[in-house]
Amino acid sequence: MTQKIITRFAPSPTGLLHVGNIRTALFNYLFSLKNSGKFILRIDDTDSERSTEEFSDQILNDLDWLGLKIDEIFKQSERLEVYNRYFQKLIDNNFVYKCFETSEELDSKRKRLVARRMPPVYDRSSLYLSEEDIEQYLKEGRKPYWRFKLSGKRTNFNDLIRGDVSVDTSAQSDPVIVREDGGFLYNLPSVIDDIEMGITNIIRGEDHVTNSGIQIEMFKCLGKEPPVFGHHPLLVDENGDPFSKRNSAASIKGLMEENYEPMAINSLNSSIGTSLDINIFKSLNDIASDIDLSQVARAPARFSMSQLSKLNSDILSQLDIEAVSERLKSNNVIFDEKIWDVIKSNIKNIGEYEKWYEIINGSIKVDNSDQDFINLAESLLPPEPWGDSTWGDWITMVKGASDKKGKDLFLPIRKAITGLSDGPELKNIILLMGYDKMKKRLLGS
Repeated sequence: MTQKIITRFAPSPTGLLHVGNIRTALFNYLFSLKNSGKFILRIDDTDSERSTEEFSDQILNDLDWLGLKIDEIFKQSERLEVYNRYFQKLIDNNFVYKCFETSEELDSKRKRLVARRMPPVYDRSSLYLSEEDIEQYLKEGRKPYWRFKLSGKRTNFNDLIRGDVSVDTSAQSDPVIVREDGGFLYNLPSVIDDIEMGITNIIRGEDHVTNSGIQIEMFKCLGKEPPVFGHHPLLVDENGDPFSKRNSAASIKGLMEENYEPMAINSLNSSIGTSLDINIFKSLNDIASDIDLSQVARAPARFSMSQLSKLNSDILSQLDIEAVSERLKSNNVIFDEKIWDVIKSNIKNIGEYEKWYEIINGSIKVDNSDQDFINLAESLLPPEPWGDSTWGDWITMVKGASDKKGKDLFLPIRKAITGLSDGPELKNIILLMGYDKMKKRLLGS
């Protein structure tokens, strides 16, 4: 019997999700979707000082907006009893040990090793403490923290993206799994949850490769087979810099508020750094059927806002007119199909419709800095009725009556009509405005 595929996305609610975080969520969701599996959201909120309900709610909102359907949701803060039960198993089987160094003592050890040009690996001094030593530390009021005892051997696994991977655990410090205050750190709860939730595949950033080697040992110490791992390169911006939760510029919330289309984000995020062409996918099902994680490149993928804007514009130009009308009307915006048909190929997001509605129908501030030339253009404005040839006929007359051509001819007229230096074709805009509106606009009234 084939095992049901179960993936998970496990963000910590300590900031806004950005496009890099969502790329991990997307890969896990697409993998489960392609294999008719299950997609679990696990909120890693054991860091009570930095985790907030607001960020947790925003994670749910982001995933829903992007169309990533969650089958089950768990919060680590509600599962502490489960972690304590498994932790006791590790104690009983001598896979963990108490430590008593202060943070200052650990820092001093690290600095000495670095000064000697040695890797700052924990020396396991607490592993060899006698019962008398431990009693003495406890009498002094020191509270123990706990480390997991690594084997010191190589952990080898086959990665969905990177192929054969080997992690030398002798080059790693025994990881701290429980703090002095009894709080759990990342590795152990993650492993326990993956066991309890039946996770079969874990796809995450390449910065977790070492964690995976450590966690595989934890799985085995708990008598369980580890999931299949896949580590994708981290996402970077156009300058090659990593994304951060502290920078809201590329946060999903920010992109949502800027009226980007969810499928533009999904299409770009799943295509860059893979064998897929960067184009519009109509649905997540379409991406899932095409994507192959083994074809993900090893180099960091660059997320370009200009590429996103282009994809977004392409999607807008193909949107069903009824869907556009419904979305705009739901935001109390007057919808005019003729205006939409003229501007849809020249706007970056659907929110720009309202701006162009006002430009065409409202009273706006325009740039008539070259008023003498604009007065000339206004005097040559053809009488109605207007048609497809009106713009060409008018510009030909203006050009013949002035010494302007090219940009010097078109830009002042565009600014005088729309107040902007770019936008949809003016031959269509003027037909929407009509003679009387155009005359007033050119006269600056």
